[in-house]
Amino acid sequence: MKAAWRMMMAAGVLAAASVQAAPTVGECMELTTGVKFSKNNGDAQVNVEEMFEGKKQKGTQLILNGGVLLATSYQDIRDGQVFLTGNVHYNEDGTVRSKNVYTPQSAIPANMRPGQEVRVQFSDTQTSTHYPLAGQSDKITTSTRTDERNFSITFLGWERLELGGRRFPDACKFELHDVGGKSKGKSGEYVWYAQGFGVIMTDKLDKNGEVQPAYRIALTNILSAP
Repeated sequence: MKAAWRMMMAAGVLAAASVQAAPTVGECMELTTGVKFSKNNGDAQVNVEEMFEGKKQKGTQLILNGGVLLATSYQDIRDGQVFLTGNVHYNEDGTVRSKNVYTPQSAIPANMRPGQEVRVQFSDTQTSTHYPLAGQSDKITTSTRTDERNFSITFLGWERLELGGRRFPDACKFELHDVGGKSKGKSGEYVWYAQGFGVIMTDKLDKNGEVQPAYRIALTNILSAP
């Protein structure tokens, strides 16, 4: 009897040890280079690692339905924080249309607690490249503008999702609101991050905080998951 009890106790300890703790916010937002998936709107998302502002950083490419690269958004996880550093938008031929650099780099604590809200404030400096029209000029020019950004980000906790035939047992869910600028108070978003993948689903919220189902964007097919 005692031997059987010890075996049951040992099994219970092993089972408890096998239960993994939920990922931190920083771990949820980690990107694995080479992950690629398509979404219900026909677009695709690809995780990359490349140079941005003189430093190698992880990023997410958004590829439009039809294979055209629209933009790459960059981030840097270090010192217990997730830094959103900027993005690049492209023309259809792959040339750079504009580059946005965030200063100071907007930081999200890597160990946010469920229910915790943080304000992310930064200057968004956009440098746009203007290409000449045929027959009018052969000169490429640039212009720069800076806008102040102010966002509210609330970590709502973890949710189990099943998308594209894959289970995501503890996706991190956030609520985002623009609390400054033209869209202040008008709408918001729910955003789900999964470790290694980045954003796997978003829901739009109206000004009353209600989900607008028609605007949901979600992973539907995993094309590569190294």
